[in-house]
Amino acid sequence: MNIFFSWFYSIYNFLYSVWEALMAAPNPFWAGVIFMANGGWIFVVIILWDAFKNIWHEWRWEVYHLKTRRFILLAIDVPRDNEQSPKAVEHIFTHLHGALPGSNTIWHNWWVGRTVDYFSVEIVSIDGYVQFLVYTMEDYRDLVESAFYAQYPDAEITQVEDYVDGIDNELKELTFPSDEYNLFGTEFVLGRGNHYPIRLYSEFEHALSQEFKDPMASLLESMNKIGPGEQIWLQLVITPEYNRNWLPQANAEAMKIAGKAVVAKAGGLMDQALGGLLKWIDAACVAVFPFYGSGDEEAKKEDMPSLMLHLTPTERSQVEGIQLKAGKPGFWCKFRFVYLAKKKIFSRARGVSPMLGSIKQLGSLNLNTLDLHKYTKTSGLYYLFTEQRMARRQNNILRAFQGRSRSKGSNGIILNTEELATIYHFPNITVKAPLVARTQAKRASAPPALPLEIPGALARFKQRSEASRAPAPVELPVTESQPSPEPERVPENLPFV
Repeated sequence: MNIFFSWFYSIYNFLYSVWEALMAAPNPFWAGVIFMANGGWIFVVIILWDAFKNIWHEWRWEVYHLKTRRFILLAIDVPRDNEQSPKAVEHIFTHLHGALPGSNTIWHNWWVGRTVDYFSVEIVSIDGYVQFLVYTMEDYRDLVESAFYAQYPDAEITQVEDYVDGIDNELKELTFPSDEYNLFGTEFVLGRGNHYPIRLYSEFEHALSQEFKDPMASLLESMNKIGPGEQIWLQLVITPEYNRNWLPQANAEAMKIAGKAVVAKAGGLMDQALGGLLKWIDAACVAVFPFYGSGDEEAKKEDMPSLMLHLTPTERSQVEGIQLKAGKPGFWCKFRFVYLAKKKIFSRARGVSPMLGSIKQLGSLNLNTLDLHKYTKTSGLYYLFTEQRMARRQNNILRAFQGRSRSKGSNGIILNTEELATIYHFPNITVKAPLVARTQAKRASAPPALPLEIPGALARFKQRSEASRAPAPVELPVTESQPSPEPERVPENLPFV
C-alpha cells in the first residue's frame, strides 16, 4: 500500500512541477520546449505514428514497385451471344484472390517494401467505343488469362497500349487549368462503411419470371452516347484483402444489430499496454477505496437473449447482408470515375449525370450506397480560391487514375467478389449496346498469317500484326468446265391412270 501511495505522490509532484514551469514560461515557444523536454514528445510520437508508418510503407513500396514490377494492359472481348450471368465474373474475382500471399516477415514488410500485389479492372469509352480492360503485372498474365478463359472459353484477350496517356502522349503531361481540356472526376466511397453490402446483381433478377435486368445496360448505353473528342474512364483498383483485417469487425457489427454480446478482440501493442495500465489502476483503486466499483456487480446481468425475433425487416436484412458479405473473399478497392473532353464539347449532361445515375442504381438505402468522395470530386467548391482548388483536384484525380494509385485520394473501400461482379461484368445477349467490343464468333485456331482488324477508336491502341499473307500457289492445274448433259424428257404418250 505504501508503494502505491509513494508512486502516486511522485507522479503528482512531477506533473505539478511541469504545470508550474509551463505557467512561468515567458512565451508560448518556451512553453512548448518545456512540454517536449518533460515527456511531451511521447504524445507527439503516438499521434504521428500512423502517419509516419504509412509514409514509410508507401516510400518503400514505390522503391520495390519500380525495381521489380512491369505492368501490362489486357483488352477483354467476349462473344456477342454471351449468356453467362455475372456469377461467371464473380468466379473470376475469386480466382484473382489467389494472388494473396502469406504474411510477410518484418524485413520484407518494413525494408524491402513487398506488399500484396494488385489488379485494376477498367471500362473505358473513347469516342463512344467501349472496351473492357484489365491492368495487371506481367507475372500474373497467365493467372488473368486462365481466370477469364475458364469462364469465357471464346473470349479474346489482347495486350494493348495504355490509353491514359493519349494517342501521342498528349495526356501524359496534361495539367489543369488547361486551355484545351476539361475534366470531371471523383472517387466513390461507401456511404455506411465497409461492413454493409451494396445492391447485388442477384437483386436485379425477377423472382417469378427469372428475367435479369442487367444494371450494366444503362452504364454501357451512357458510355456509348459520347462522341468524338470525349472519353469516359471507370477504374477499380483491387487488392486481395486478408480476412482477419475486416471479418471480425463485420461479424461484430452484425452481432451488435442482433443484440448479442460481442467478445472484444485484443488490439495492437499500444492498445494492450493502455488497457493493462487502466486495469492495474482500477484494481489499485478497488484495493484502496472499498466502495469503488461496488455498484458494478449489481449492474452486471446475464447476457440478453437474441433479438432476431424482434428485429424490424430493415434490421433483419442488414444482419443477413453483413453476414453474406463476410462469407465471400474481399478486396480493398479504389473506385474512380473520370470524364475527359475538349472544352468546346464538354457536357456534364452527357458525360457525367448519366454515369452517376447508372452507379446510383447499385445502392440500397437500407444497406449501403456508392457516394462521391467529398475531397476528390471536382465539383461543389465554393467561396475562396475556387479555380485553384478545382485545378488541384483535377490534377490529383487524373494522376491517381493514370498511375492506378492505391495511396492517393480516399481511404478505399472493401468489396467482396459478388459486389465487384455487380459493378464489373460483361453484358449478356440481352444488352444491345452497339459499340461494346465483342468477339464476332466463337474462338477457334486461326491461320497464323490472318490479319487482325479492330473497329472503333480503340483500334489505334491494339497491337497489330505486321505479318503479310502468303502468296497464292501458282501453276495449279485447271479443269475445264464441261456443260452439264441435258436431262431426259418424259415421253409424251405415257398412259394416265
